[in-house]
Amino acid sequence: MIDQTIDYSTIPKYKIGAVSRLTGLSVDVVRVWQKRYQAVVPQRSEGGSRLYSDSDVARLRKLRQAVELGHSISQIANLPDSELETLGSKQAATIGAFSLAEQPPDQYAFSRDRFLSAIERFDIVSADEEIHRAATLYPPRIIVKHIVTPLLVEIGERWAHKDFGIAHEHVATNLIRNLLSSLFRLYPPDEAADSIVAATPAGERHEFGILIAALIAATRGWRVIYLGIDLPAAEIVRAVKLSKSRVLLLSAIHQQNPSTPEELKFVAEQIPNNCRVWIAGPEAYNHRDLIEQADWILIRDFDDLDDRLKR
Repeated sequence: MIDQTIDYSTIPKYKIGAVSRLTGLSVDVVRVWQKRYQAVVPQRSEGGSRLYSDSDVARLRKLRQAVELGHSISQIANLPDSELETLGSKQAATIGAFSLAEQPPDQYAFSRDRFLSAIERFDIVSADEEIHRAATLYPPRIIVKHIVTPLLVEIGERWAHKDFGIAHEHVATNLIRNLLSSLFRLYPPDEAADSIVAATPAGERHEFGILIAALIAATRGWRVIYLGIDLPAAEIVRAVKLSKSRVLLLSAIHQQNPSTPEELKFVAEQIPNNCRVWIAGPEAYNHRDLIEQADWILIRDFDDLDDRLKR
């Protein structure tokens, strides 16, 4: 017989990985919502692990629905479940407005469109809130693949077609850069983690490729030493030697940079033997002979990089 006095929905039983699968939220997001906003309060098992109940899972689902609707997690994290249900019902009504033959746009497109719309009217606060709201819902690798990378492409196309001015482009890219930089704080490296130096050689001023790559490395547990852009080869090699880094990650995009051949040659000659060099970007393909002779790894894309970092 079932004991009617026990509220079985509050019994802790799920580890955080299971909660992530049940709610569609990443493990990182669950941790942030719990620690920073006290959205749920898990209990501890005898072994010290955090355990979540069915009620916790249901609440996290409601919070996710509300955030996807456009509400800030900081404003709704402590609302009672009844109010969260009200917010969620508004979302259901919105989705129901689409016909059976017309599916609603994907969840990432909503975030991208709202961000671009805010940039178009120079509503900096709304644009910043929108992109950070997405970051509270999805792990960085999803943010990079489905939000940041498509946004950068769209911003470039709008600028090329004069739909966006230089000011639009600067505001949008500054907000995206700030977001990516802030995500690094969620991934402090373990003391025993291997080091990876990330940089672009002298004359290469395209930053987003190497910044995104560095963030992906941080999410995979590497100790990232981010040097940034436009660094002389001697400084890059010096940083690798002093940090005893296992990998040097380079990005070469600018195809009319006259200094690139000599910079890469210097790295190949001076880099320690125990450090592997990975290089990515369109310009890298113009230096295949050097890459093959030096036994460097040519990175095709972010998925290729992520796979190598995992290994």
